[in-house]
Amino acid sequence: MTITTDTQQLSVNNQPITPTDSLQYRAIGRLWGRYVPSNELIYKGQLITVDGVILNATLKKRASKVVQAQLDLSQNYLWTVYPKTLLETSGIGLDVSLISVRKPSEDTESVQTEFQSLADNFSVQGLVVYQDFNSGIVEVKIQQEPRSINDTPKNFKLRLIGFLPPNSVKCFWNFQVRRVGTDLVIQSGECIKYMGARQSKIEKLSTMPSSNTHEQAEVNPT
Repeated sequence: MTITTDTQQLSVNNQPITPTDSLQYRAIGRLWGRYVPSNELIYKGQLITVDGVILNATLKKRASKVVQAQLDLSQNYLWTVYPKTLLETSGIGLDVSLISVRKPSEDTESVQTEFQSLADNFSVQGLVVYQDFNSGIVEVKIQQEPRSINDTPKNFKLRLIGFLPPNSVKCFWNFQVRRVGTDLVIQSGECIKYMGARQSKIEKLSTMPSSNTHEQAEVNPT
């Protein structure tokens, strides 16, 4: 059984980013858009997607080197990103860290089209810590890898839009997610393991959105 949502058809032909480990915490995706740095700092700016959504963006070291090597910032590119969600009065906001960029170089038009088809898909895997059956908000805890053996692991919560089965809290889930505007909308998911006192069977996500459905990750370092 699989999830059915109004936006599921958007990702039928897209190739998902898949985790390498069944219990690997991750939140990573791809976006197609144009990076506009701020006037003061090149590594702080905005990513403008092809559908006109403006996201606050931070350039990580690898992407920053490519941008500073005379990347034409008037063009759209395929970016690999770490997402962060923010609770705002108007809904859920989305910030991204740009970790790498696919330079088009001499790619053909068909290859460029293929790159665009990969955009807006995210792989999210983590512990569900909250679910709201009325608004369809799901919070997933993502634990970050420590940068050194002496560092304490950090975590953050990623807000997704979707409806899970009852008792999904304290379960480790793998999600395929689609960006719609500034929302990250669950397209499909699988419960990998119950992380509480008892062991549960692996189950597929099988839900239908309610009538008030909100239209609808390697770990993101700080």
